[in-house]
Amino acid sequence: MFKNIVLTTRQKEETIDVTPLIEEVVRESGFKEAGVFVYVPHSDAAINIQGIAQNPSSSNPPLNRLLKKVLEEGQDFQTPEVGAAFVAPTEVLIALEGKLMLGEGQRVYFYEFNGPRQCNLYVLVIPSA
Repeated sequence: MFKNIVLTTRQKEETIDVTPLIEEVVRESGFKEAGVFVYVPHSDAAINIQGIAQNPSSSNPPLNRLLKKVLEEGQDFQTPEVGAAFVAPTEVLIALEGKLMLGEGQRVYFYEFNGPRQCNLYVLVIPSA
């Protein structure tokens, strides 16, 4: 099952927790066991799996601190495309019993580096044999 999720970003640089959107695609697929491929078809946006921030009331994932530091200090990291390449355009997950197999506290984050705009997030759910 393939689904294109259209995201609307509101800031030049923004991080969005897309875990619930991907979980919904997995539920819609009806597959009990599957590979879940998530791809961002933009050179200036990315996707990443990581644990939630240490402060549960913060929606700011830990990678954001590192990215801010690298993007502000590194002269070579001044373009949105370099920021996106630093994170990556693709993640692969596993679904079991119709649910994503994420570790405790893990979430899937979409990274915008050149907003605001509409972006695509492709999700492909392939059942196991």
